[in-house]
Amino acid sequence: MRNKTDQIIEAAMNVFMKKGFLQATTQEIAREADVAEVTLYRKFSTKQNLFETVIKKVLENQFQTKILKFAEEDTDSFFLKVLDNRLEILSKNQKMIKMLLSESLVGNLSEELNFPSFIFNGLKKGVQLHFDRQNIKADAGLFAQHIGGILLSNVLFIKDVPYNELDPQKKEELLRYHLNSLKANL
Repeated sequence: MRNKTDQIIEAAMNVFMKKGFLQATTQEIAREADVAEVTLYRKFSTKQNLFETVIKKVLENQFQTKILKFAEEDTDSFFLKVLDNRLEILSKNQKMIKMLLSESLVGNLSEELNFPSFIFNGLKKGVQLHFDRQNIKADAGLFAQHIGGILLSNVLFIKDVPYNELDPQKKEELLRYHLNSLKANL
């Protein structure tokens, strides 16, 4: 059986995705987690602390670790893997991503957890690491902005078929298109 902390985090994620930070209540989260509200407060002290714990866990698990592993690859493979990984995650979690963007824009997240900044800084760090390993003299920040724009457009603009539901050939075509636009700046 899962421990109470994991139950609360999972329930909070579900409630925050449905309602956002301001409309979600600790009572709803406790009910969803099947724990007493006092247990929720004992473990997290405030709704803000719970929200930030949930967001930090999601961001670290989904966005930070993989890009550093991809940095070892040749440049084409690096960009293709970063784009594929991020587009897959974003398209599978569109509701959560839109909630994170919204909460970041209205100031409900600390600067450390500001979603656009978190994504940009993670991309920049990974791109810089890759460029250093490949001895490429290019502006990692510019490439992080370019990749961020690709990712953001796939979240905000309605697609007939989300990336994660495309057939492998269509994914490859889209990835190659974006790769070519990135390589044009090298």
